Amino acid sequence: MPEGRVYQSIVQEAAYRRDVQLYKYAYTYTVTAIVGPNATTPVILSIEQDADFFVEKITGSCYGPCSAAGIVTPAVATDFDMPGTAVGFAGRGISIQITDTGAGRELTNGFVPVELLFTPGYQLGFFQPYRLQYFARRNSKLRFDIRNRDTQAGANQQIDIALNGYKYTVSEQDILQSQKAGQA
Repeated sequence: MPEGRVYQSIVQEAAYRRDVQLYKYAYTYTVTAIVGPNATTPVILSIEQDADFFVEKITGSCYGPCSAAGIVTPAVATDFDMPGTAVGFAGRGISIQITDTGAGRELTNGFVPVELLFTPGYQLGFFQPYRLQYFARRNSKLRFDIRNRDTQAGANQQIDIALNGYKYTVSEQDILQSQKAGQA
């Protein structure tokens, strides 16, 4: 194959990717909370005004017991001791419910234990992220209700969540015009 053709195709690919990136690019939103024992903490994630956000995957990690500052406190008892460890390292306990408050749409069927959704969850190793595909419009609010089922005094648990996906900076008008053009 002649080198000129290969070079031209690379230039075209680079131009295409650059043009697409003006309107669509990878982005990660994060949520962090420390939840006290036998408590539910709501955390609101506001999708920024600059773009709609398409969630592709959700990941997260949890640990506990910890202090109110998120520092591990292994001397504190937990109802959910991790198998094979000394007392004071939680292997379970946090459940989560996710709701798009603007659309009034529940994204989970009630509270789901995080070890079923998140990687690494309570583990140290990383596995495949959970596919959670959802298109959140700009300015929408996602509510994460995070419940700690541990009842032991001082058994706070830390949770960090990442929503990986793409921001789309096209405006509502651009979408409507594109739809009208497609109907013509």
